[in-house]
Amino acid sequence: MKEQHALHRGLEDILEGLWMAYEQRDVQKIKQYMPEDGNILFIGTGRDERVESIDEYLKAIERDFAQSEKLEVELKNFSADSAGSVAWAAVDLDAKVTVKRKTYPLFVRFTAVLEHIGGSWLFRQMHLSFPSDEQNEGESFPVK
Repeated sequence: MKEQHALHRGLEDILEGLWMAYEQRDVQKIKQYMPEDGNILFIGTGRDERVESIDEYLKAIERDFAQSEKLEVELKNFSADSAGSVAWAAVDLDAKVTVKRKTYPLFVRFTAVLEHIGGSWLFRQMHLSFPSDEQNEGESFPVK
């Protein structure tokens, strides 16, 4: 149980570190959370935001930085587990993004798969999504 708690806390620290680096627009720090072989899958909230390499991912975040002035993120409802050298995590992001001097609130879900490589947990897969505003609580599909 103690080992599981330490793993959970360690994974939460990694997710917090990734999002802190993103807030700081620190591309080099973000790269430290990625595997050297470059094999990752990132799916963002836009239809065109599906990338399958670190180079493509870095281009995507550079686009984010170019299209915004600021991003603040608070992580909530963290959960994680692992099996061997693979771990998965989920967290809700209560965020604020500033675009053209106007700040917008965002509620985003973030899930990730990490692999334990060389003593570190590194991201292999990341997915961001927005819950549908068209789907009410208790409904299974966003249809009217």
